[in-house]
Amino acid sequence: MFFLKGKINPNLYALTVKNEHRSFRILIHCKNFINRITSRLKSHKCTIYYTIDTLNCICASASSFMITRLTEYPEVDYITLDNFANICGHNVHSANNIGSSLTKNSKLAGRGIRIGIIDTGVYPHKDLKYPTPKIYKFLDIINGLNYPYDDNGHGTFISGLIAASGSSSKGTYIGIAPESSIYMIKAFEATGKAYVSSVLTALDILIKESAESNLKIICLPFETSFQDSFIDSLFSKLFTLANKNNIVVVLPSGNNKNDKNSMIGIATLSNCVTVSGITSSTQKKVYTYSSSGPCGKPEKPDFCAACTDLTSLNCDTAFVSERNGIKLYPRELKEPYTTYTGTSCAAAFTAGVFALLFEKIPDLQCKDAISMIKTSCKLLDVPKWQQGYGYIDFRDLFF
Repeated sequence: MFFLKGKINPNLYALTVKNEHRSFRILIHCKNFINRITSRLKSHKCTIYYTIDTLNCICASASSFMITRLTEYPEVDYITLDNFANICGHNVHSANNIGSSLTKNSKLAGRGIRIGIIDTGVYPHKDLKYPTPKIYKFLDIINGLNYPYDDNGHGTFISGLIAASGSSSKGTYIGIAPESSIYMIKAFEATGKAYVSSVLTALDILIKESAESNLKIICLPFETSFQDSFIDSLFSKLFTLANKNNIVVVLPSGNNKNDKNSMIGIATLSNCVTVSGITSSTQKKVYTYSSSGPCGKPEKPDFCAACTDLTSLNCDTAFVSERNGIKLYPRELKEPYTTYTGTSCAAAFTAGVFALLFEKIPDLQCKDAISMIKTSCKLLDVPKWQQGYGYIDFRDLFF
């Protein structure tokens, strides 16, 4: 039994003991011979959702009996539950103290830079189609549709904060990097939840396709509101791989209140940029629900950005982008914009700032980009574990 417990997450083990006849969606980490385990799962009629070769991981649905059997195989290293990640307005410029004259004088718009986003999808909004298309690529790993849609709205809102043209508002609600483009992978369901395995699969795809698409930034506007060192290690491995490919990974601190050490999950990892949230008012304050550090070493968050009452793209969540393989086209929205609050907005803004920086200095390394932004930051009169290096000073960074 000691051997069994060493290979299985304690929470999963407790569930299998109490529910002998139930099946669970699990992540299986293999030391080697991943194909051999895949074959055994298939032979026992288990459903296999994903195989992530980069991580030697399999996501599958298996019975309590089969999970126990899996621990007996020497190829299997560890088994845990496939847990859930959760998605966590002024215009984005004024909320972050960026005047219109500053953006015009900088002449930076994220030209040629692509940003990967893993979210609920993206609606083919007018501001993402005109005057130039902003959706470089759309991949749906939930429902398998070929054309962009968003049955929740969060992904569209985040995309707008980054890349919207502002054409529906005569330039008022323009993204921070309006000439950048996005590679959206829909890994979240309409409920705003996603299995960890779906997110890991999407992240692996973005990294593998980064060179051909000139993808420099990955924005992950969600949180893992649980502590699981094994799952954190899988994300950390992919973050390290992204960094080696000169990709900056940006995450929100989460929405777990701004109490000390309230930040948990992947936001605490050292090889990503973690952004906490502050209010969009003139007198900047820490957003009440913005998760805080310091999380030991390294200290988190890295910096902060506005995340309250932001205005960005609205979405028709009932729109279906294809029927019987035929592409469908959306109607024009009566209300093209909506407002939203959450630390995911702070992460989106920061991803856009990185796009401007990579446009300005094309051969910039991601670690140097992070250092440049940290150097430009200005501290607020709040504890460092709530704001990191502070908020980004746009003037100091680009002028």
